[in-house]
Amino acid sequence: MLSNADSSFAGPSRRALWAELAVLAALAAAFLVVFDTRAGYIDLALALAAVGLILLGGARSRALWSRHPVAETPAVRLRRAAVAAASFTAGALVVLAAIGGALAFRDAGLDDAVARLANPRLLVASLLYLPWAWLQQFVFQFYLLGRLLALLPVGAAVPLTAAAFAAVHYPRAPVMAVTLVAGAVWALLYRRFRSLVPLAVSHALLGAALHYWVFGRDLVALWLGSS
Repeated sequence: MLSNADSSFAGPSRRALWAELAVLAALAAAFLVVFDTRAGYIDLALALAAVGLILLGGARSRALWSRHPVAETPAVRLRRAAVAAASFTAGALVVLAAIGGALAFRDAGLDDAVARLANPRLLVASLLYLPWAWLQQFVFQFYLLGRLLALLPVGAAVPLTAAAFAAVHYPRAPVMAVTLVAGAVWALLYRRFRSLVPLAVSHALLGAALHYWVFGRDLVALWLGSS
């Protein structure tokens, strides 16, 4: 049921999961405080280390998710997840375009607003962003959400997953606000459809749009050193 945690999960196993998550939360918090201003490669190194640890415990993660079976075939789940993620992404892109266009118009006029919203590099950046987006979704959905659902009701597990996703973007408050909302939607979609790829595509598109449209940052130039 939506309101209940997995009551069949044994007490000692629950305590072990709580201890595991508490240690990870403490380490992550210490990392974010120490490296409050950090280069992108530090985030990448942290994510890769997290994925390595998750893969080592992959059997446990799969066992936890097996307690929440879904009836549809993988192909049906992928298709339905893609439709749901696309609907959310389209709406979010409209909001980001409105905010970014308004900011650019306020700062530099109509021509700059049009140029910012029509920048073709956004699609290139989205493709480059996709592996990083998938990596993050893997960590927060497959690993974290699966454990929280074994310990807590859905109504707590989903917001906590979203809050953790937002927290790793500290101290960038605007990014944290956006990722809090998006993280909750992605967590709900993964719980329902168990498909990461549509979430990663949504994440990559929205992440690129946030930087290009709202912040006016050229990710391709930043990453590849091009002008």
